[in-house]
Amino acid sequence: MSELHFTSPDGLTIDLRLPEHPTDAVPEYRSTISPRKTTNQHDERAYPLPLPSVPVNIHRRFGNPTPVGLGGFLLANTPATIMLLGWHGAGGRNGNESAAIGTFFYLGCLLEILCGIGEWINGETFNAAVFLILGGYFGASGAVMVPFHNAISGYGTDATAAEATYHDSYAMLLIFMGVLLLFFTIASVRLDICHVVLFACFTVCFPCLATSYFYMADGNEATARIFRIWGGIFSLAGSVILWYLFLGSLLESVDFPYLLPVGDLSTYVKGRTEYLGRRRHKTSMSCGL
Repeated sequence: MSELHFTSPDGLTIDLRLPEHPTDAVPEYRSTISPRKTTNQHDERAYPLPLPSVPVNIHRRFGNPTPVGLGGFLLANTPATIMLLGWHGAGGRNGNESAAIGTFFYLGCLLEILCGIGEWINGETFNAAVFLILGGYFGASGAVMVPFHNAISGYGTDATAAEATYHDSYAMLLIFMGVLLLFFTIASVRLDICHVVLFACFTVCFPCLATSYFYMADGNEATARIFRIWGGIFSLAGSVILWYLFLGSLLESVDFPYLLPVGDLSTYVKGRTEYLGRRRHKTSMSCGL
């Protein structure tokens, strides 16, 4: 009878005995395990350390662009607001926002537009409209502040008259931005309290800044400063709420166990689709009776 011996690297030994002549009997085998101490490297391969994981929706190809848009708006608007308020000499104590040209272009404009495109791809019409329009506003505001463009020179050679005309003209953009933010405020009633207060703050901010420009055109610097400060206050209040929403969006993106409350209003202000559905249901019931 012949014997075969097999030994694995882990210490498992198998002895197989085969008969010399063909037979129907099952060959005998005997296995033994010799004690062998495994190395730490082997243990790590056998039992890998658990890694933190975040639940991912495999059906979603793109991430949520909202935190990018919120972060870009905050980094562009908050420093500009401090310049309006003139804290610690920011803005030259006269609301000069020239130092914010770069943030307007690459944070306020670029990131807002990218976020708006992402929201549009995800089918979020309202979010896309807000981010794309605000991105365009930041780009327009940054463009007129670039010295190369010299926007004031387009109103004549008299520097004083040209500057006054420029202030009156630029104030028109701020007025209609206030109208736009008012529409955003009305639409956000279907969302939550934070968005309503946020848009309401900027709805007041833009007319205050427009009034400040009108007074600067008239040469009344003292009154212009008062309205500029009030515009900065409402802008700062809106920025505080936006920082809160930004933190909430980050926590939601990593599936944080606790989310920040925003004051949901969708359960109180019913949508048109739900209202029409209930109306059709009542009509069908009355017809059935």
